[in-house]
Amino acid sequence: MTESERALLHEMQKIKKDPLGKRIIHLCASQIEKGADPKVNVVEKATALLQRSFAHSPYYRLFRANNGDIFVAYSHVTISDVLEVCAQLEKMFLGDGRFNTRNPYGEYAFFKICDAGTEYDKVMVAIRAIIAAAQASGQDNQPVKNMMPEHLPMLSEVLRTKDMRSCIFNQPVYFVGEKVPSIEFLEFSVSTKQIQLRFMPDVNLQGNPWLFHALRDDFDVATLRGIGSEITEYRHKGFSLNLSLNTVLGREFRNFYDQLPTRMAGRIVAEIHKTDMVQNMGAMRDLRKLADARGFKIAIDGVDWHDFEVLSFKRLRPDFVKLSWNCDLVSLPEADLRILVEGIHGLGEGTQVVLCRCDDPRAFLVARGLRIRYVQGRLADHYFRTGDEM
Repeated sequence: MTESERALLHEMQKIKKDPLGKRIIHLCASQIEKGADPKVNVVEKATALLQRSFAHSPYYRLFRANNGDIFVAYSHVTISDVLEVCAQLEKMFLGDGRFNTRNPYGEYAFFKICDAGTEYDKVMVAIRAIIAAAQASGQDNQPVKNMMPEHLPMLSEVLRTKDMRSCIFNQPVYFVGEKVPSIEFLEFSVSTKQIQLRFMPDVNLQGNPWLFHALRDDFDVATLRGIGSEITEYRHKGFSLNLSLNTVLGREFRNFYDQLPTRMAGRIVAEIHKTDMVQNMGAMRDLRKLADARGFKIAIDGVDWHDFEVLSFKRLRPDFVKLSWNCDLVSLPEADLRILVEGIHGLGEGTQVVLCRCDDPRAFLVARGLRIRYVQGRLADHYFRTGDEM
């Protein structure tokens, strides 16, 4: 059973409890004659048409079954408008052809519009037959597909309604001013891989970066909700959250921060990615003012060594700049090394550099040579767990 089918069954259970005013459309795309199978772009166009047509509906859900059939649940749209949309979809899928087989409802029709109150059982029979057929033919384990527009509502609902605590991981940032490292703060972020495995195993959530980015705010809110109930149980020196600039400046982060105990004041670090900073340079001044007023810290994540040639962090006064480890750092030409050293020294007294993604012993030699006192990564975790000297 695919994740979309699980979501469909879950939605059908909710409809059963409250069917008033709701209808379900079943588009029987799997029964189109061979040679007229819908292409991916046809499905995308159909999905876009449905989203436009039901944009003003207070209730709208779309699901795709493993055989290609599409189910739409909606409310408060006139039947005449729905019939017009279904006619357009039939033309889109069939072209000038005709639908010559009986659908699961015993009718020679490409689509079926069912009242949730009186025809609920018919729809459930059709859904269960589709799932059973896939299981019987050994096609239940569908290959992972790249994220498509129709997956956005499903993923958005998962992020808004599911408990994300099991999908949130943390990685320490270590202070290495001494021989044995100590934890400076824990970085929390939501694991996309875990969300995919738990809730949408048949969809590659990062297969379409543009669509994935469209839900960045939902990911941030899920992170804040998941961490908010647990962060007070940790006894570490500080905590960082990898968030978008829009989220940090918004209501969700303010509510999260205001609900923290007084003892955690000044222990939160908001991590903003370098790309977000560059794209929203005007808003960075607001971020600095907000951080000063509320007492949290700022970190700029995703910085590469060559960024110091074109970016200036001094006016922003971040508390941390997270420099990504790269093997090139071992053998930089003298001119490039001078740019990096001058860039680090020019950050200002209040800004510390964190060397991230340290999975190579040479990273610690570079950190020591550049007088970087904070590191993060798999190998840093190893040194901390074993107590070995770096």
